[in-house]
Amino acid sequence: MRISGFASGLDIDSIVKQLMTAQKAPLDKLNQQKQLVEWKREDYRTVSTKLVTFQEKLSSLSLSSAIDAKKTVISGASNVLTAKPTGAASNSVLNVEVISLAKASTTVLQGTAGATKISDIYAGGYNGADNAIKIGEADPIVFNKDDTIDSLINKINSNSKTGVTAVYDTASGKLSFTSKATGKDNTISLSGGLVSNSSLVIESTTPGTDAEVIINGIKTTQSSNRFTVNGLEISLNGTTPQDQSTQIEVTQDVDKTVETIKEFVNAYNDTLSYLNSMTSQERYRTYLPLTTEQKEAMSESEIKLWEEKSKSGMLKNDSILNNTISQMRLAVMSDFTSDFTLPDGSVVKNMNLTNIGITTGDYQQKGKLQIDENKLRAAIEANPDQVASFFKKVDGSSNTGYTQTDGLFNRLKKIEQDSLKLISEKAGTSRFSTDPTTAFLPQSEMGDQLKSFDKRISDVQLRLNMLETRYYRQFTAMETAMNKYNSISSSLSSFIS
Repeated sequence: MRISGFASGLDIDSIVKQLMTAQKAPLDKLNQQKQLVEWKREDYRTVSTKLVTFQEKLSSLSLSSAIDAKKTVISGASNVLTAKPTGAASNSVLNVEVISLAKASTTVLQGTAGATKISDIYAGGYNGADNAIKIGEADPIVFNKDDTIDSLINKINSNSKTGVTAVYDTASGKLSFTSKATGKDNTISLSGGLVSNSSLVIESTTPGTDAEVIINGIKTTQSSNRFTVNGLEISLNGTTPQDQSTQIEVTQDVDKTVETIKEFVNAYNDTLSYLNSMTSQERYRTYLPLTTEQKEAMSESEIKLWEEKSKSGMLKNDSILNNTISQMRLAVMSDFTSDFTLPDGSVVKNMNLTNIGITTGDYQQKGKLQIDENKLRAAIEANPDQVASFFKKVDGSSNTGYTQTDGLFNRLKKIEQDSLKLISEKAGTSRFSTDPTTAFLPQSEMGDQLKSFDKRISDVQLRLNMLETRYYRQFTAMETAMNKYNSISSSLSSFIS
């Protein structure tokens, strides 16, 4: 039990607090060191998300539909089809004549005109026997006497496994089934009580048919009105009028390719600028993290300004980031093992970015890329395949690092992968997340540091608690002694008087 300084007249709590302030200096230092590690780890996590975002951008730009984009021009009987190039499309011209469209199979059943309930289509009324209809390979669809015909139709149409669309016309009593897929091989199979025991009888069956198309003089059949030829997704809308045809010309989409390369340059410059800013940020070493007591003596605005300086420069001259910057700059300026034909017809060995109008700026730009759009367009128009290969080619070897046969996008992805691995090992960050709040991994170099700090802080705190208790015991003993002295003194005074 702690005793206040009634006998001595001293403010013991204040005295103990002052004594403990000096003793707490090592604890404050440990907490400050721990805070610096936590801030640095958070900065690593932000860098990691930035690199993952850049990686994902490179992956999307690597698609043929982006870096090797094609476009189509349709002429002639242009209303009979549409065509969309895929990543596998190549520059070509197709002459297409649509003879017939693919059609779905249809089965029509004749029932009782005006019927609205299941029982209405059963002679003598529905007796509940064999209360199902089976369509193709789907499980039987069960009904009962309380079902309407419309509710049964809804059950059929909501079951994707039936592969049909059912329609019922109350006035005529006709029930039709149309296959969702077209083509001669798509048939409709009906069985069950609704077919065998009701008044419904098959009125007609129309089999499905394949589309017939002549492409560059070759007659072909397609089970669907949508199919792919030479990397083109063709959708048929009608048949070609007599003595006409449709021409589909596939050419390079220069505008799209230019936009893709611009996107890359912007993403690269943004990532590089961010890394440069993190490694060159000023470090204010005299602005240590604030202690609890220091914060209590400051306003919120003062704390904010102080901590801005405290957190600044956590990754200044960081070796991982500096190496990433160097590798990125080297990758974009290194040669690519491929000959390149310039717009003037001359051939250069081992092409690089300068051949297509992309260069680095002056020293102050710190490696940022600049585009001469006219030169870039001319290069794409003259050699679209070589330009696309320069960016998207992947070296199929087992090399862990990039090689000169790797396209630029793959070179940079490998660099980012290596950096993300190193950051993850050091800070425990995810190598795949773009979320800046993703939890840190349990094992990492900095994670181990923080665990060590926690242990040391706990030990020091325990020692301080014991010291504080000892101080209070000493003052308590002093108060007890003084109380005893005062009591004796008072007794003596009474005796003398």
